[in-house]
Amino acid sequence: MAAPHLTFSITGEKISAVSGFDKVIVAFQSDIAYQAFECRATKVDEDWGRGKGALIASFSQTPANTQRQFDVYDDFLLKGDGEYRISLYAQGEDGSWNDNYYYIPQDSSMYICADGKPYLCMRE
Repeated sequence: MAAPHLTFSITGEKISAVSGFDKVIVAFQSDIAYQAFECRATKVDEDWGRGKGALIASFSQTPANTQRQFDVYDDFLLKGDGEYRISLYAQGEDGSWNDNYYYIPQDSSMYICADGKPYLCMRE
């Protein structure tokens, strides 16, 4: 069995401390059932990966094609102003984790959303 393939959407691209702009909502689903999920935020140019950075959201066992959603608030981006990489990780029932391969095109360092736009949150 393969690692989960996640599809997702977001409500915005920038986050600030200004009321009404202090969060984005992330909705996602997996093509197969997963036993664990976590969303992590790391400052651009810092080491990133599963278990690294600030834990933004986590979920337990979820059936395939079940939509989940969570908020990413400006308070979650802990190191001040700048750009952050928001990474989504899901662990399949066989124990394998996705590695964000599906979201980072070849020859690009950008995390790309399902709509083809860069997914970098900026705190202003």
